[in-house]
Amino acid sequence: MSEDDHPHKVDTPEETYWQARHELAAAARALNETVVSTDISLDTAAEIAEAMRQLTQRLKKEPQVTGLVDMARRKDRGSIDNIMGELVAMAGRSHPSAPALTWHEEPNRIVGEVIFGPAFEGPPGHTHGGWVAGILDHLMGMTHVKTGRPGMTSGLSVRYLKPTPLNTLIHISAEATEIDERRTEVTASMRVGDTLTATAEAIFVRVDAAKFGLDTKDRH
Repeated sequence: MSEDDHPHKVDTPEETYWQARHELAAAARALNETVVSTDISLDTAAEIAEAMRQLTQRLKKEPQVTGLVDMARRKDRGSIDNIMGELVAMAGRSHPSAPALTWHEEPNRIVGEVIFGPAFEGPPGHTHGGWVAGILDHLMGMTHVKTGRPGMTSGLSVRYLKPTPLNTLIHISAEATEIDERRTEVTASMRVGDTLTATAEAIFVRVDAAKFGLDTKDRH
């Protein structure tokens, strides 16, 4: 089953909530892309900036959270794993600054797809290398979590083989191999069609969840 097809329990308040957040994130991403790709007039820039300030003030009237753990402890929001899938920096499904990454799971492996738009441009016409590394790291981290031993990146090595183009479907895959009880090695690749654009290797170290303010119930 695709992680993005059913990341939450079907027909529940949790699923309804995050579907609304997905729509909000998609609209925000479209705005980000259009801001970057528009040669905007001064008057229009000022008008839109004021409208955005008003929207910000409107959002601030809603309940505020202090982070991912706080959100996971709210009613009908899901476990910390689900919350991280939604709001973690770099590729959360509901994160307005992240590219729209989709993926599905295979044994010890995750395969995904992403399209980098103008907001992620580095070299002209191509994706910024920081985003290439970040998305690879994110997918490798998810692959590590799915082994049942969540932790943190201890070391990351990225090889840039070809520039990764914008506005093109990019295929990503990551595979995990357990080294010992504390460490897992994950390798990943990024492709455009048959062309390999980047590869990565990382070591993930298991971390006590309590160090992040988590307890057992946050993971369920």
